[in-house]
Amino acid sequence: MASFEFSPIADFVVLKFKCPNCGEYNETEALSVPIPDYSAETHHDSCSSEFYEQECPECGQVFEITLNNGIYGGDGEISDIDEDEGVEVQEDYNEDFFDEDFDKEYKTVFFDEHVQETVDILDKIEHLDENSKKLLYRILYANIISSMEAYLSDRLIQKVLSSEENKRKFVENFKDFENIKISIADIYKNTENIELRIKKTLREIIYHHLPRVKNIYKSTLDIDLGNISELMECISIRHDIVHRNGKDKDGNLQNINKEDIVRLASIVSDFIRNIESQFVSK
Repeated sequence: MASFEFSPIADFVVLKFKCPNCGEYNETEALSVPIPDYSAETHHDSCSSEFYEQECPECGQVFEITLNNGIYGGDGEISDIDEDEGVEVQEDYNEDFFDEDFDKEYKTVFFDEHVQETVDILDKIEHLDENSKKLLYRILYANIISSMEAYLSDRLIQKVLSSEENKRKFVENFKDFENIKISIADIYKNTENIELRIKKTLREIIYHHLPRVKNIYKSTLDIDLGNISELMECISIRHDIVHRNGKDKDGNLQNINKEDIVRLASIVSDFIRNIESQFVSK
């Protein structure tokens, strides 16, 4: 079995390898890279996988391909290939993510497909027993927070990478870059790879750390996320749901009800509308 690595921010990978049976070189179609759970706090918890098959065009041998992707890196395996043979990996990115049509449609997509769908489910589970409803309420509550984090991530990445000025502001103001030392001999190499470095860094930010995210939005995009204290309390509840099986630090179960879901959806919607209204005004 041959293994390989790829960037966690790639949208697609094309794999090239030699068939051990007939010696024919195989090239896959563009394989969609799985999206990590960016709301997770560890690489392991963030990982997701996709599975593909490649049939050798010469001898018909079928190879099983696994792609794993997490917040700190992507890797994969191809069955029936010797590790020494090696796999050539070509990464590709979806340029539509950065165009103007994406920018115009993003708010509608976010509200319609995430928050609204979550709220709509509430009416469909009313007939369930109380224990089942409470379990689902906790899941829906966490899902709204995760959707908000995904929005903050995607919107920041899209805005930064669509503008040379925003790239420069991000590099100049991102605190983690301040103490990185670059030798004169490496200046050109680092300049050539700066966009990939920015993409990777933006993907690795933990977006439920709202104070840090608020500072990045302000320093890079001049967007004020506003008062985040109420959202921070909601994120703390989401943390208990995801990492403590729904219990707080004292062991008390978070009692989430239908009204809590509706209220959280309203808070997140207002939060996003504030951001989007600033983008429109600029």
